[in-house]
Amino acid sequence: MTAAPSPDVDAYFAELEHPLREVAAGLRELLLDAHPDVVESLKWKSPNYAVADDFATLNLRRPKVVQLVLHTGAKVKPAHPEVVVDDRSKLLTWPGPGRAVASFASMAELEDARNALAVLLRAWAAQVEA
Repeated sequence: MTAAPSPDVDAYFAELEHPLREVAAGLRELLLDAHPDVVESLKWKSPNYAVADDFATLNLRRPKVVQLVLHTGAKVKPAHPEVVVDDRSKLLTWPGPGRAVASFASMAELEDARNALAVLLRAWAAQVEA
């Protein structure tokens, strides 16, 4: 079941002038489908996704890549258990505990990763929810 999109984020995408806008829209679709209780908002001037807490933010600051930042909320939570996902596809880089980044430079890259990324997003959202 797909979560409801936010009117604020709809407006954001309507005005978005980014060479990889289609990639960002594809990631948005996957994020809204990651968990039935996903709440979409704008935070840090970017599309943000939460279940019990924030778990994903799109970084659209670079013109040649869209980054999907997975995290366990706005602040590091030492008491939060480590998020464990099976990233056999090697889509994620890990800049720190509880934080991972997937980068996409084209729609073809996103389409190639779509199924594996959907599994990762569902697993991540479920752990942040807990």
